[in-house]
Amino acid sequence: MKDEYAGAVNEAAGRIRAKVPGDLIGKFRQTCGIRNSDFVSCTLRACGEVCAVDGSNVTLLESGSMALAVVRAAQATFVGMERTKRSVTPLHFSLIGPQEENQDFPVLYADCFGHPPGKSLNNEDIARAAEVLRDTVEFWVTETMARGLGEGALLLRDGPLRVSHESHNPVLTRIVLACRDREISLAGISKRSAATWGGGHPLLPAVAGLAKECGVRAPWWIAIDPAILDHQPHAQWQHGAMYVACLHGHAAGPLKIELPRDTRNAASVMDRLAACSGDGRIPGYPYPLLDAHRTVVLTKEITDQIKGDLLLSLTNAGIDRQTYEILFGDYHDAFARY
Repeated sequence: MKDEYAGAVNEAAGRIRAKVPGDLIGKFRQTCGIRNSDFVSCTLRACGEVCAVDGSNVTLLESGSMALAVVRAAQATFVGMERTKRSVTPLHFSLIGPQEENQDFPVLYADCFGHPPGKSLNNEDIARAAEVLRDTVEFWVTETMARGLGEGALLLRDGPLRVSHESHNPVLTRIVLACRDREISLAGISKRSAATWGGGHPLLPAVAGLAKECGVRAPWWIAIDPAILDHQPHAQWQHGAMYVACLHGHAAGPLKIELPRDTRNAASVMDRLAACSGDGRIPGYPYPLLDAHRTVVLTKEITDQIKGDLLLSLTNAGIDRQTYEILFGDYHDAFARY
């Protein structure tokens, strides 16, 4: 049994290693043709006005036929790295199921954007449905800030400049256009990336390793030619050009950054991002986004409070404890006690 287990572990590790081989950097250099001169060093400059937007979602209750999710979004705005305003949307609850289409999505979408969505939201995948609902309020806050920030501001989104649901495509299009018209620099910041090259090799460690081999000192950035990537999912919903940047000398790793395709001031944006990424707790990550995350995150303390309030409200509505446990009880909680 031990040999079988060890074999399974080694096989899993080997499969991962095959995607990140020992000669990853050499393969990357040869395949993609990136040179030392393609890396651009950042020059720290005044951040100016920086606004960061983030969202959060949690599935509170789940049964075989339905689930209850809660979503919200927040923004944190800084001038010269001093917070000037911060706001968070109300909690929005959505019942995911038992109908095939989500009944709360068109209501939420109309509340945010003044008209119904162009496409319905399917309830089949609970996690994806919750994420689309979260993106709805997040895009609403982003569009609101794009129309309210001062000229020359920097607007950051936690995530790519891409949509995962068709109904959000016109919204992101409006956001990009509003930023262009008001000379606001828009950037999507991702801590992780699914981007691969050469048949499945991950992009971020390859770029970081090549920068180190070339002796490039952080902060730096590099534009990524989409031709080197294995694929571009839902290209019609992609509004950004891809960059990889390491924004601090002590950063844990690089970030994937997306800027609108027609961006001409990429160097200026990267310089400002590096200037606001020096917080000692998470060096290399823009502090306004950290602040937005801390504002919006639905912690265990918050979700436990909401669940308690829900249980009381369900009791007042006439659902007894046994019925609640039949619907939403989790045997794994009981298993964990033994």
